[in-house]
Amino acid sequence: MKLHQLPKIKEKKSKRIGRGYGSGKGGHTVGRGQKGQRSRKSFKRLKAWIRESKIRSIPKLKGIGKRSARRGYAKVKIKDYVLNVSDLDRFKDGTVVDLSFLKKEGIADIRTKKVSVKILGRGDLARKVTLRGLKVSETARKKIEKAGGKVVG
Repeated sequence: MKLHQLPKIKEKKSKRIGRGYGSGKGGHTVGRGQKGQRSRKSFKRLKAWIRESKIRSIPKLKGIGKRSARRGYAKVKIKDYVLNVSDLDRFKDGTVVDLSFLKKEGIADIRTKKVSVKILGRGDLARKVTLRGLKVSETARKKIEKAGGKVVG
């Protein structure tokens, strides 16, 4: 066998770090830099440090609410809807208005799991409407009962 017939070696041997100057990568700091965590003997991939820095980089959100699910407080968002007595005037006489009815009418968003609806007393009501399972202010309650409607639950 002659030299030009030898198979070519494609893989290069890795440098043995820290085994003296003749090893290709040896000597004083052995390619680790001067000081710091990475230059030490038992360095373990900065896992805790990276985790801490990521947590610190997220802005603080006061309290356990709205957007603080990113900080570990997973909480279901509650969509709040406010309706006035004048908004109930578009429904027919004798209509039972509850959360499922408002979802069918397209007033409350169907996609959200938790929905909170409150009826306030702005405007006038001329129809007899029954409210079931909704929050109602005192002025709205008086106007609904004055028009001949009821507030149940």
